[in-house]
Amino acid sequence: MRILKAASRFAFVVVVSLVLLTSRGTLNLSPIENLASAHLYSLVQWESENFLDKWLYRARLLLPGNSLDEQAKVALVLDYFQLGEREMELERAIQDTRNSSQADESSPLDALEAELEEVGKTRGRMRNRVEEIMEGEIDSIINAEGLTVGGPVKVLGIHFPPVDFRLEQSPRVLVVSPRDRIEMVDGILLVPGITVDEMEALEERVLKEQDMSVLVQATGGVATYPAVVSPDSSLRGIFITTAHEWLHHYLFFQSLGRTYGKNSDMTSLNETLATIFGREIGELAYSRFEAIPVVYIPPQPGESPAAVEHEFDFRVEMRTTRVRAEELLGEGKIEEAEQYMDERRQFLADNGYYIRKLNQAYFAFHGTYADSPASISPIFEQLSTLRDASHSLGDFVRQVAGVSTYDEFLKLLEKETAGLGRASPAPISR
Repeated sequence: MRILKAASRFAFVVVVSLVLLTSRGTLNLSPIENLASAHLYSLVQWESENFLDKWLYRARLLLPGNSLDEQAKVALVLDYFQLGEREMELERAIQDTRNSSQADESSPLDALEAELEEVGKTRGRMRNRVEEIMEGEIDSIINAEGLTVGGPVKVLGIHFPPVDFRLEQSPRVLVVSPRDRIEMVDGILLVPGITVDEMEALEERVLKEQDMSVLVQATGGVATYPAVVSPDSSLRGIFITTAHEWLHHYLFFQSLGRTYGKNSDMTSLNETLATIFGREIGELAYSRFEAIPVVYIPPQPGESPAAVEHEFDFRVEMRTTRVRAEELLGEGKIEEAEQYMDERRQFLADNGYYIRKLNQAYFAFHGTYADSPASISPIFEQLSTLRDASHSLGDFVRQVAGVSTYDEFLKLLEKETAGLGRASPAPISR
């Protein structure tokens, strides 16, 4: 009976999850995609290589003798991340050896490279099971929050869409913004292995030929299906990123998710809701996994890097830069705004904060996350107020997921916070 039920769940998941797979992509490349064609990240290839592989592995776990007890699961995941730390140590040691005066002495280098290869193979053999364990942890919390749909899906005990991710280097994204304003009008996925020289050559070419502000930006994860999540993070960080990307999967089938990209407010609502959700679910998953007691803490803005000097506030300086750049662009002073942003980039570098390129595309991308220092949106504060007024995380997500416009969200916020003795944060002009 257990195998029959699991097989039914597997078949259902394969069918419905193909909706995510087939809803993406187009055969027609835009002019900017054509310029980036040598570095484009193939979603079709990614999903064809990983979607069935993941679910066939999950099906094999149904066979007798493939289960692990909870203690063994914890040990396996911790071993995987400890090996990851060793992998990074070996990579640094190899680089240091190559740069040292003893680089011609091959024996230490050979031994380091041999160990690095063996560690990589060991982690590769562990990866499927580690992903499965972490997915199960997040899945159990989502179930407790009631983020499921009804009907036959609920009978089968399926969370729609299922939590599914792959630990692999996350693609980079080519962010596109007009030069006369800060607005993300496109985000084109690029292969993770693109070099800095290739990034800058591509950015220069798009600027010259399309007169657009562009930036090649790293990502920690992307809501493909399965989601791709960079392994270059801690266990806590990967739990948070995976939960963040899962919410994008969930929102794809909700009113809010269908507004992604419609305008800056709706994109920011999507991303900032996923940020709050990801942090809360990810921290809870991590605390359960490590048996660390956790108490709900209201959402806080994303942390700025620690200040080099106590007097220097990165968040304040970034917001000051954004506001002034918006003013200059609003006055039609495009070249002056770009020169100002580059001067501020150098100022930040002088104070210990290196940003490769600070332009309209940078603010367009990072400003989408309303808790970011690059944002001037009130959406993070508004969502945080609504979260505090909600009975649970699940209730909070379901309410916000049902809105289709920013005005609808503001009405929801006003309704849910009425009588709490505090005014909801007001929108500001941009």
